[in-house]
Amino acid sequence: MSLLNRLAPLQSLFGQAGRGLLDALYPLECVGCGATGKVICDRCAAGLPVLLPPFCEICSVPGDFARCPACAANGRCFDGIRAPFQYGGVIRQAILALKYGGIKAAAPQLGTLLGDYLNDNPLPCDLVAAVPMHPRRRRERGYNQAELLARQVSRRCGLSYDGGLLVRTRPVNPQAGANSAAARVANVTDSVALADGQDVAGKRIILVDDVATTGSTLQTCADALKAAGAESVWGLTLAVTGARPSAE
Repeated sequence: MSLLNRLAPLQSLFGQAGRGLLDALYPLECVGCGATGKVICDRCAAGLPVLLPPFCEICSVPGDFARCPACAANGRCFDGIRAPFQYGGVIRQAILALKYGGIKAAAPQLGTLLGDYLNDNPLPCDLVAAVPMHPRRRRERGYNQAELLARQVSRRCGLSYDGGLLVRTRPVNPQAGANSAAARVANVTDSVALADGQDVAGKRIILVDDVATTGSTLQTCADALKAAGAESVWGLTLAVTGARPSAE
């Protein structure tokens, strides 16, 4: 049985306070093969599903086109999304462990992978920020996984980080539960705003999240930033999903 499956009942029982204790008592195991030491061991890391061209120049969805049907048909507030991996296999398991399994200790390695990708594939940046989480959801989970990744990216790349740039104005349902692209858009529309006292006029911002599916969450965040005068907004995620539906 995997570490994630073994710890799930304990995390549910002890809640947020128990997560740190469990991290200390149980060494990380590779989500791919169970080897001890890392959430993704070196052997499994060598087989991660790297995102290679061709892919959409805007949202990075794989496909033999300059722009995917969705990006060709709809305006985007973000300037683009970039990711090192396709969403599948071991990277998918690692993201789920961090996002839903309470394996907070996975964040440094995953954030380092993302930071190394950004160092090799630079984007215009004055500021790194994370896709925000509603306070109620954060209390339930104990942390915002996007924030953990963004902090590690900023450290790895020597970039400025602002953890309070954006706020959730209302709770949203998990995007994984939406059964269509249109439902994902409706779920997050007008759910993000610039935090009070923030000034992003003329700034180039990189928004970090774990995975991009339709791009609707990053779109909502970018809309708020561009409306406040941001010069550019790029999404940076660990992975992007496969072919997306054309109706967003």
